[in-house]
Amino acid sequence: MHATTTINPHDRLYQSARAVLPGGVSSSIRLNKALGRPFYIARGEGAYVYDLEGREYVDLLTSHGATILGHNHPGIRAAIEEALRCGIVCSFETPAQSRVAAALTEMVPCVDMVRFTCSGTEATMHTLRLAREYTGREKFIKFDGHFHGYHDYVMWNYGGAAPVEGPPESPRKTVRSGGVPAGIAEYVIVLPFNDLEVVKRALWLHGHEIAALILEPIHYNAGCIVPSKEYLHGLRELTKEYGVVLIFDEILSAFRTGPGCAQEYFNVIPDLCTIGKCVAGGTPLSVFGGRREIMEHLRPLGNAEHSGTYNAHLIPIMAAEVCLAEIRKPGFYDHLNALADRLYTGMNAIFQKHGFLARCQGLGARFGLYFGFTEEVRTYRDTEKQDTALGLRFFKGMAERGVYFCDGGGKPMHHGFSAAHTVADMGRVLQATEDTVKALGTGERS
Repeated sequence: MHATTTINPHDRLYQSARAVLPGGVSSSIRLNKALGRPFYIARGEGAYVYDLEGREYVDLLTSHGATILGHNHPGIRAAIEEALRCGIVCSFETPAQSRVAAALTEMVPCVDMVRFTCSGTEATMHTLRLAREYTGREKFIKFDGHFHGYHDYVMWNYGGAAPVEGPPESPRKTVRSGGVPAGIAEYVIVLPFNDLEVVKRALWLHGHEIAALILEPIHYNAGCIVPSKEYLHGLRELTKEYGVVLIFDEILSAFRTGPGCAQEYFNVIPDLCTIGKCVAGGTPLSVFGGRREIMEHLRPLGNAEHSGTYNAHLIPIMAAEVCLAEIRKPGFYDHLNALADRLYTGMNAIFQKHGFLARCQGLGARFGLYFGFTEEVRTYRDTEKQDTALGLRFFKGMAERGVYFCDGGGKPMHHGFSAAHTVADMGRVLQATEDTVKALGTGERS
């Protein structure tokens, strides 16, 4: 008799997917190194996702932050159903686009006017082009480790993909993908984050050439690194002095700390901003907007191009109208902040109790986990010390205990929760954390 080997449905699907999808995935980061394959789910409901065998997980990926209301929210479903009744229309304007735009101008301090895109990559691409058209200049400043999507101009020095190189005050420009023309580097100035003096020097030397300065106001793409308010206020004053367009890339930070986004939290008003992820309850919509005098440089009023068949598609637009209304309800952020307090304090207490070298840093509804650290992580360069192997073992152990994190290849990564999560869910996460840390500390199977 020969023993038969049963392949579980996840591994079977991965085998077949690799034949037709490069790496077996539709997005590079979906190959979960902690699991050795993608994390396959059958459905999501509220705070939970369910794998192909029906096992339930507390979801701390939350669609990389897009599902701030949780999965399958009834209001989002109803909005999508209404959009379907309208005929799945795109490439037309309806009253809904103007309503969503008006809501954003009421909520977000810098926004006088908006345009809609499908992805964050498109939003930052169009925002930088608009800044060039407005100023007549061509160069821009970005910060080491900050992530602004996947168009060629911003593929330099973003988080986690390669070692930090060069002196701290002048990081070496490193492209994070093949296929990017080397000549684009001439238009990009890369500086360390949270150091105002290097910005002063760069503007003094190159201010007449610089169209824009773009940054993540909360550096979630390196976990959660929070700048000082003084630093952000300093950037605002310097960019005004040199006529440089200040762009807050809030694709990830929008609506994590309040309805006015990070710019309201820090009381620093940029010239332009991008908004995405959770703006449309998990459906594909991103936004760029800002001061009227800049936005009116877009065609058909000005000379900067922005168009697209699927821009402001009715399904995500109608979902966004519901999502923004939910965000503005009384008590919405009281609930999110209560979850944050329970989770962040609880995880750090567990790490400290067991002498486990890890740290949780969070602000609002998004957080990072740093392995090999006990003190606050203050710079992107610090994240190079991450204990990647320990992080992957931790995430594998948490998945085995019914809590799902995107592992980020073991590099610092942002995680989060939704309004559908409860304090009891946070308790479940903390129990899984305790059990995983104990197992890892004693050398047991995680």
